[in-house]
Amino acid sequence: MSGAAPRLGVVGCGTYGQQILRCFAAEARRGRVTLVALCDPHADRRARAEAEFALPGFAEAGQMMQNCALDAVAVATPDHLHAGVIETAAHHGLHVMVEKPLDVNLARATRLSDSFARADRILYVDQHKRFDPGHIRLRQDLAAGAFGRPLYGSVHMEDRIEVPEIWLRDWVGHSSPSWFLGVNFYDLVTWLTGLAPRRVYATGQKGVLEQRGLPGIWDSVQAKVDYDTGFSMHYDLSWILPASFPSIVNQGIRIVGSEGLAEVDSQQRGYFAARADAPGALEGNPFGVLEHDHPLFGPVTDGYVFEAIRHFLDVLAAWRDGGSARALAGRYPDAASALTAIRLAEAVDRSLASGGIEPV
Repeated sequence: MSGAAPRLGVVGCGTYGQQILRCFAAEARRGRVTLVALCDPHADRRARAEAEFALPGFAEAGQMMQNCALDAVAVATPDHLHAGVIETAAHHGLHVMVEKPLDVNLARATRLSDSFARADRILYVDQHKRFDPGHIRLRQDLAAGAFGRPLYGSVHMEDRIEVPEIWLRDWVGHSSPSWFLGVNFYDLVTWLTGLAPRRVYATGQKGVLEQRGLPGIWDSVQAKVDYDTGFSMHYDLSWILPASFPSIVNQGIRIVGSEGLAEVDSQQRGYFAARADAPGALEGNPFGVLEHDHPLFGPVTDGYVFEAIRHFLDVLAAWRDGGSARALAGRYPDAASALTAIRLAEAVDRSLASGGIEPV
């Protein structure tokens, strides 16, 4: 990669792929990246993205990589399809940003991590919870010992039912509340505390989604996870909140220590709206996703969701300016750090199947 702005393609133009495209389009107007092409196997979705972003579209990721002289790709495919795209990118010597989870198989994810390290290429996992200002403050306070020794805590992350029923309907059978939602906070808790999970006991419920034509899909999962030093976290994860809930996701984290506690409510961030043309009130998160017109650059993207995407460009610039994947390891959400969350998600699956406590 030369000193010019990196040439980047986006694989996947669904809900999150659209956010990635909007973010990189804004950064292209600042001269930080050249957005070259996009890829999606669904012709209608691809055509809409081609028109909106004025980019050539491809039905197959390898074809895009073969024809577009790229430096990097951003991957926003269904989770179980990440590995194939990443392997193709590795074959073409490209850097990769991929949505969480890196993969849904620990052994395969480990091989991907190792192969990118050997090739001195960046494999960046978009763990945007690490970029939430509330979580950054919590991590600083924990590191400073502000709450004493961490003892226990809890997480809740709950989506409206439209997420599995509509957004993910074509591939929801390859996911669960643990994989789609839990991985966010499995990663975050280790990042916050520096502690590794040791064992898990998980339970779950089914029935709501089965009645809506999605047989065998978990409605909700609860996981009690024990970490190093005796620290314990409870995770409540579901994706069956009613359509009337005022935001797409309800989420928060609480940690209690020997000398205090902290709570971060990631859903109620102080923005409420009720409109005549909408069926219900809205509680938005302006800290997470904010799009507005900049007087110099036109439409821009702000908030920690987009900051996590932009940080990929910072890492590529550091690599280009004489860094290496080895030297930059641990300074961004790299593949190696993503493995703990995958390991825990697999242990949750084992516990749900066995009905017992499973090692992580």
